[in-house]
Amino acid sequence: MNQNYIIEPEKKIPVIEADVFVAGAGTAGCIAAIAAARQGARVVLAEKMPVPGGTYTNGGIGANSFYAMSTAPATAKRTVGGIPYELNQRLLEAGGGTGYIPTPEDHHHSPFRFVADHEVYKGVISEMLMEAGVTVYLQTMFCGVLMEGDSITAALIENKDGRSAVTARQYIDASGDGDIAKFAGVEQVPLWQDYHKVCGGPTGLVFGMAGVDTERMVAENPMGAVKLSEAKTGIPGVTAEQYAFTHAKDPERYKAVADLDMRLFTSMSSIHKGEMTYINNSKGVDCDASRADELSRAEMEMRIKIMKFASALKECVPGFEDAYLSWASTQLGIRATKATVCDKTLTQEEISAATRFEDEIGLYGFHDLFQKAHPECEIAAPGFYGFPYRMLLAKGCANLFMAGRCVTTDLKAHMSTRNVPGCQVMGQGAGVAAALCAQKGCASRELPYPELRQALLEQDVILD
Repeated sequence: MNQNYIIEPEKKIPVIEADVFVAGAGTAGCIAAIAAARQGARVVLAEKMPVPGGTYTNGGIGANSFYAMSTAPATAKRTVGGIPYELNQRLLEAGGGTGYIPTPEDHHHSPFRFVADHEVYKGVISEMLMEAGVTVYLQTMFCGVLMEGDSITAALIENKDGRSAVTARQYIDASGDGDIAKFAGVEQVPLWQDYHKVCGGPTGLVFGMAGVDTERMVAENPMGAVKLSEAKTGIPGVTAEQYAFTHAKDPERYKAVADLDMRLFTSMSSIHKGEMTYINNSKGVDCDASRADELSRAEMEMRIKIMKFASALKECVPGFEDAYLSWASTQLGIRATKATVCDKTLTQEEISAATRFEDEIGLYGFHDLFQKAHPECEIAAPGFYGFPYRMLLAKGCANLFMAGRCVTTDLKAHMSTRNVPGCQVMGQGAGVAAALCAQKGCASRELPYPELRQALLEQDVILD
């Protein structure tokens, strides 16, 4: 079909000046903005949603990767520090975090899991952004860039004030889909088409149900529901519990679920009495969520799927008879669309070999794909690997940093780096580096690594 076009009349648009512009106030972008501001930069952060926080606030996902891969929680090494760890501590203080729940039987060999209350998270991350002095524009779309040679000179945004241009020295793409990179003409590699080969698909949508009798769920579903862990939390009087629900073990009993063509495994977390706070299944829609039409379709299809899934649980799972759908993520959960080509792409072989690099901005020790079916994805001793600075540098652009799930073009490797703390680690590395480059007036590849390393250590990033 031919595309028709119109030509907009030329007009002047207001300019917002900054040292660092960040597109996307999600898992990586919030950390990047706080890190850059704490490093002394003037930071503008633009986010399309009405709340900052990304996957945690809009998707309710827990984090099981602050520690190195290990089956022994007592001796596991914590590899993620800095602002992500501080955020968790503040969630605990605010009564909105479970603490680090030991999970010695976790099939990913992840020794701990941290689950946050998504409503408390919204307040804590907002407070941290405001304390750091970040200029935040919510309900704001990033919609383009202006270029001079291989450098970005302005980012275009639109909100209730109309269109504005943010002129910054450095730019951080934490949009998830690599939106800045796309408009800047940087090469990108589609990942979404093959994501069903490594997990349930490129999308999903987390929701919760209240009125659940968790004791009956386990007692009367011996083959279908298993309690994985239980621990006291930072929430007064609350015990966090994790469950695995597998309808395939008794498909006739759970026929209403099986008929929906869901994934075989559903993970559930309960952090408030009488509710299943987070239900993570709703087998996702295969789509290129970087396209407006496909994203819109997937958003609506997933609302229908979780409605039907909740009804199926009520119909056939003891303990759910009086339950009801109490909340759902405000946006589609997206595992992958396109990854941006950077100076360095981590490979699965490097992750499995626990590879270290001479220009590290952080450490990481989790792989979402590791289990009996994928033994090659286990991370060798000591159970973690390094994130090189070069993996953040968009190839062909002098002042663009990438952070989050829009990094890593190797499909299996992406199943490690895209997880919450991994994105946060990239965010802090990109934020500190962008601030330093803006202050020095240098391009991203001209920043001396010893200066970056020292600044990261001063922000409590773990590098050894």
